[in-house]
Amino acid sequence: MKLRWWKVRGIVAALLAVMVALSACSGGGTKSGTEDPPVETPPATDETKTPPADEAKPEPEPAPEDRQPVELTIHGWFFSPALKATIAAFMEEHPWITIKENTSINQAVINNIIAGEESDLVILDRGLTEWVSNGNDLLEDLKPYIAVDERMQNAKMVEGLLESFTTGGKTYALPWTDIPMWIAVNKEMLSKYGMEMPGKDWTYDDLLEMAKTATNKDANDWGMFGLAGDMNDIRAIANGSAGSARLLSEDRTKSVANTPEVLADLQWSQDLIRKWNVQPNPEQIKENGFNADPAVNFVNGNVLFITGVDWILPTLQQATFEWDVLPFPRGTERQVTLHQVGPMSMVKASKHKEEAFMFLSYLFSEKAQKLSIDNGSGSWVISPEIDAHYAQASIWSGKDVEAVKMSAQMCCYWNDMNVMDLGDYVNSVSARISRIMTEGGDFSEVIPFVEEYNRKAADTRKALGW
Repeated sequence: MKLRWWKVRGIVAALLAVMVALSACSGGGTKSGTEDPPVETPPATDETKTPPADEAKPEPEPAPEDRQPVELTIHGWFFSPALKATIAAFMEEHPWITIKENTSINQAVINNIIAGEESDLVILDRGLTEWVSNGNDLLEDLKPYIAVDERMQNAKMVEGLLESFTTGGKTYALPWTDIPMWIAVNKEMLSKYGMEMPGKDWTYDDLLEMAKTATNKDANDWGMFGLAGDMNDIRAIANGSAGSARLLSEDRTKSVANTPEVLADLQWSQDLIRKWNVQPNPEQIKENGFNADPAVNFVNGNVLFITGVDWILPTLQQATFEWDVLPFPRGTERQVTLHQVGPMSMVKASKHKEEAFMFLSYLFSEKAQKLSIDNGSGSWVISPEIDAHYAQASIWSGKDVEAVKMSAQMCCYWNDMNVMDLGDYVNSVSARISRIMTEGGDFSEVIPFVEEYNRKAADTRKALGW
């Protein structure tokens, strides 16, 4: 996400926890739009990568003589290095268009728009519902634009991408970033405890046994840090217990966190901390002086596995030992990861809708996709040229590029944008799961809260006609 943005999850425990990095990776409510913002993901600190000097640059598109200069405004909490680089490239190719970044957010992006601030594009921070319910009709349906956009019609996209942005038959947002989750492995610890790198088709049982082998409390060595909770959604999907992120059904209409299968998966994750103790519990974290950031503990050299995402790469590059990349393991049904995807929407009141969609479409261009890779994120458009660029990106030098590409192209996507009443779900269900995960307790405690959420979500969906 925790303060990683995917852990919006745990407290709206995250904005950007794209971008709170944590997320501080790992966002919701509706109505008035005055709730506190999600925690921002720690911004990546590495500078935006620039293409090699000998790389051919596209010729700027000349401005039509009868076209006046256009200024687009994007509202958002955080603009990643990849997004900033993409904005710069877009303006270079479209010299009559200027893009202004507005990060002066009034508790939530929607508040700025309701207050009447001029805006063309917004980075959604608390889901979709509040923008299109309770009398609000603030976003443009992008489906008609997509239908006639040659670039998007011809693009081969990662499985499930556009579906994750479509709700009620409308597409209110498109991705501005794709951050696939992977696992960073300390190869020095593998050698220390007599292990070798597993194959990319490894299993969760393999992960557990390796974590057990590397855990030596006397040496303050641990099999993992922060990974136990991060696996909740991913492993449940891989086992077929949940249909999508946040322990939701495949059609995202209800939570399945109250089912026996999901409860068993959650117990498995809790056992990593409480039974097997391959990840330190809160008391051990305090006792051993661990940092709240798993990446910091990883580079200190005594953690075997942590969750990998783009914003921790600057920290990982400080490691004095060799580390590498693994995809998340295979479950009982399939092998998946989760992509933290940042949704960007067009404001219905925009005065420059044509140009605003031009930028949304540009995000699907080969240039923008390569800039994403250069900055450690994933690409959501698949082509031989884009795939080959992973091996050319200096940020992945010396790493298993095939594992990076595999993670970028695997299912599945976070779907916060179209989760009904996201804020209520995070606070009533996700936060309880996170607490029980680390502090101990019985996951059946969440069942009545799941049932109450499902009733409310059904009412909201009915009111919206979805």
